[in-house]
Amino acid sequence: MKRQIAAWTIAVVAVLGIAGCSSTPSTDSDSSTSSESSAPAEQTTDQSVADACASVGSQISGVATELSSLDMSAAMSDPEGTVATFTETVDAIGAAAESVSNQEVKDAVTAVHEDFTSLRDLLKRVLVDQDTSAAAEASTLTTDIQESTQAFSALCAG
Repeated sequence: MKRQIAAWTIAVVAVLGIAGCSSTPSTDSDSSTSSESSAPAEQTTDQSVADACASVGSQISGVATELSSLDMSAAMSDPEGTVATFTETVDAIGAAAESVSNQEVKDAVTAVHEDFTSLRDLLKRVLVDQDTSAAAEASTLTTDIQESTQAFSALCAG
């Protein structure tokens, strides 16, 4: 029972983070399709904030969709699989950070990545290692995720 409560606590943290990620404005959605034809990693250091946000915006939205489909009830029967799926999602955020050359946007996405990495580690401790006391860290992590995703959203909205 404690394990299930801990898992749901972590799920709530993830959902709060998703809210921040999914509210990321997609600046110039028509022009963001051009990023498909040119690899973001090949962009120059002159990349504007708007271009960088457009580049990572769709990647971050995809991550939010993946996180929202994470089945926490399956976490009880397959904790390693749940952590592995979540790790893929966290890695996608890291790839999004690496795909831009604008340092300001890269820093903002990296902060989001670091917070979700912490959430992944917390999820592993609770589900795989069965350390239910680790769930107590969820409230601090919630704040961290909200702050980093809001900072990213504010940067890209400007």
